[in-house]
Amino acid sequence: MAAQGWSTVRRRTARAGATAGAVLLLAVGCATQEDQRPTVVQEAPSAPPPASAPVSAAPSASPSPTGTATPSASAAPSAPSAAPTRTATPSAPPASPAPRPAAPTRLTVSAAAPGGLDLVRGGAAREFAVTLAGGNVRAYTALKVVFQMEMMIGEDPGPLPAGNGFVLERRDPSSGVWRPVELRVANDVQPHFLFSGGAPLAREAMRTERFRIRAGAEGPIGSLPLMIRVVDTTAPPSASVEQGVPARTSLAVAARRA
Repeated sequence: MAAQGWSTVRRRTARAGATAGAVLLLAVGCATQEDQRPTVVQEAPSAPPPASAPVSAAPSASPSPTGTATPSASAAPSAPSAAPTRTATPSAPPASPAPRPAAPTRLTVSAAAPGGLDLVRGGAAREFAVTLAGGNVRAYTALKVVFQMEMMIGEDPGPLPAGNGFVLERRDPSSGVWRPVELRVANDVQPHFLFSGGAPLAREAMRTERFRIRAGAEGPIGSLPLMIRVVDTTAPPSASVEQGVPARTSLAVAARRA
């Protein structure tokens, strides 16, 4: 009995010891497991990084150490693309002002005598030209150049030769022949409706006629104007002086002895 009791005690003691050991091991193991837990559990969590910390989220305001600004990926400009080709549209030219109507111009006549008409009695003739310039007002169907001179007082009290002793001629442009032209000597003016003939002149056209004058051996000496008138031979008798004779001019003619 004593032996069984001792054995029982020993078994109970062994169990108790085993139990105590197991408890101790369990405590140690737990402690060991507690010691081996990650430090992140034991330590306080670190503060999260600021929202602007990632480089890809926002561009850095300060320049990079190399002196070149480092923009963020979202702010970095993309490579410049080729600009679209545009065709320049020319602007409409300013509207030009309406042309002003030309001022009315009328028929004019001019006479030119290179070297003058200084004649010697019985000497050679001198040429002169008469030019008609039509205006923009109208055209003419028949214009005639006529000549007149006042009486020249002679040395001899007798009658004066015809035309004060002057011979006037016109050069025919078609044949080149010089043909006689009337030189009226009078102190009055012959009206336009007493003349006939003439040649047409278009509007704004020009025409030049060649004449020559010679002083005959007989006749007075001195100087007088040779009056040149352009007569519209188609004008009616009731036409005004300006309508019947639309242009006029003159040349000085002198005659002397050799």
